[in-house]
This record gives sequence, C-alpha cells and structure tokens, in this order.
Amino acid sequence: MSALCILDAPATREALPFAALVPALRRAFTEGCEVPPRQALTVSDQCSSLVMPAWSRDGGHYGVKIVNIAPGNAALGLPGLHASYLLFDARTGAPQACLDGSMLTTRRTAAASALAASFLARADAKRLLVVGAGAVARV
Repeated sequence: MSALCILDAPATREALPFAALVPALRRAFTEGCEVPPRQALTVSDQCSSLVMPAWSRDGGHYGVKIVNIAPGNAALGLPGLHASYLLFDARTGAPQACLDGSMLTTRRTAAASALAASFLARADAKRLLVVGAGAVARV
C-alpha cells in the first residue's frame, strides 16, 4: 500500500492548475458520477458539519468532502468554515489523499465558471473575468 498523500492549501492549489482542472471537470460532468444527498450534522451548539460523498461511475475513486461550519470563529480570529477532502480507492477502500477542502472548493468553483463560459462565450474570446468575493476572488 502506498503512503497517504497529504496536501495543504498551497499544495492543493499547485496540484489543481486550471489548464488541467477545466478539462477534468468537463469529463466528469459528461461521464457523470454518483453524488448522494449531503448530510447536515449538528456537532455542537457552535459547530455543524456537511458531509458530501461522491464517486466515479467506473468504480475507480470515492471521495468525501467534510465542511465544518463554526460561525462563532470570527470572534476567535478564525475562518468560519474549515474543509477537508478525503480520496479513497473505491475498490479497496484504501485512502489515497487528503486535500485542503477549502482550496479544492475554491479551485473547482472558478474552474466550473470557466467551463460554463467555454459553452457561452464567443469562440474568439481570450480572457475570462470571474467576479467573486472571499476565496474565489483570490484565485
């Protein structure tokens, strides 16, 4: 069994360049995957979690994104959201990677916008402007 690959936010960002991410999203949206409804869990009075599983239809990979929401974190000088993404081999269940879920979400949001624009923009368009706030504005 190979070692678990752990990617913090900068490493997750580096591992997901838009030149590769946009075509990967195009394939995923075309081929489809299984995405059960997310679970919303109340962990405490201060924290709740969203658990979002998905897996490829070819049976190759299975992943779960967990988003922890703690609105009171602002008073502590911490982000209100923390997220992690765990990737597994769908055949063996062996963990393969742990990624920074917040960066993954940010990159995926911008890449999905670029993919949508590829269907809607003129064929000779050269630039894409993504308007956002927070993390998306900084990608």
